[in-house]
Amino acid sequence: MARNEDMERRLQNWARWKLGAGARGALGYASVPFTSLLGADRCDFEEARIPTVDCEAEETDRAVMTLPSELRATVEVFYVLGGGMAAKARRLACTEATIRARIARSHPLIQRWLVDESARRRQVREEFERRIEAARR
Repeated sequence: MARNEDMERRLQNWARWKLGAGARGALGYASVPFTSLLGADRCDFEEARIPTVDCEAEETDRAVMTLPSELRATVEVFYVLGGGMAAKARRLACTEATIRARIARSHPLIQRWLVDESARRRQVREEFERRIEAARR
C-alpha cells in the first residue's frame, strides 16, 4: 500500500488525539488522574510523549467523517484500535488486502477534502476582507 507520508503523519496525530483528551472535548488540556495529584501513582520518571496538534487533528476528524462509511470504519479501526492486521481484518469482516486498499483509497479523499476546506476558508477570508475594505471607503 503506497502511503503519503504527510497523510500518514496526520492520521497518526489524529489517532493520538482520538485516544487522548482532544476527542473528549478537553480543549487541548491534558487530562490528569486525580490519584496522581495525591501522589498515589507517582513514579520517578515521566514517559516521553509525542505531541499532538489538536487543531490539525480536529480538522482531520472532520475530513474522516466525510468518508463513505466503509472507508471511515476502516480508517478508524486501522489507526485508532490496537492489534495486528489479522485482528483488524476480523473486526471489519474483510481481508487484510481489502484494508490496505481502503486505506489507500481514503488518503486521497481526505487530502482532497483538506485542500477544498483550505480553499473555502481562503475564499471566506477574502470576502470578509473585501467587505472590511468597502466599509472603510
